[in-house]
Amino acid sequence: MSDQIIREIPLIGRYSRHNEDADWRFRAYIKGYLNLSDEKLDTVVREETDRVWAQIDCTTCGNCCRTLQIVVDDADIKRLSTRLGIAPREFSKRYVKTDSETRQKHFASSPCSFLGEDNCCSVYEDRPQACRDFPYLHAPGFRRRSIMMVSNLSTCPIVFNVWQALKARLWKKQRR
Repeated sequence: MSDQIIREIPLIGRYSRHNEDADWRFRAYIKGYLNLSDEKLDTVVREETDRVWAQIDCTTCGNCCRTLQIVVDDADIKRLSTRLGIAPREFSKRYVKTDSETRQKHFASSPCSFLGEDNCCSVYEDRPQACRDFPYLHAPGFRRRSIMMVSNLSTCPIVFNVWQALKARLWKKQRR
């Protein structure tokens, strides 16, 4: 793939489906064969992320806010309920659901209730930590989180384009 940035979710979805086998092989390569320390790999990922992110405006997409299950914790609930001027219990009743098996809390609706028609977050300054961290490309430990990247390839143009750049930069020619 060239240095061209792809932003269109339907096109990204088609490419992701078409490249699924190669993407899983690349993940296996990263996990078991890539001869880079975790720290060096994280540096490479951050470099590619910064390069791609500089070319993509998340508010032109908002696909993550429309499609992902947004995890929240008690600190998120407290911060957001304060912003909205309601009690944490009331906030949870209106906006939060708890998974019966994992007991993990997440926003009850999809798309996110706080996503505006302009693709901007109406509670941006107080958004959940999961939203602050997404797409998790600046966090250390990329190698062990690479399965999450493969899972998000068709969801986020930043993840998709960074993954393509990493394949071009790190994957040896013998891969085909």
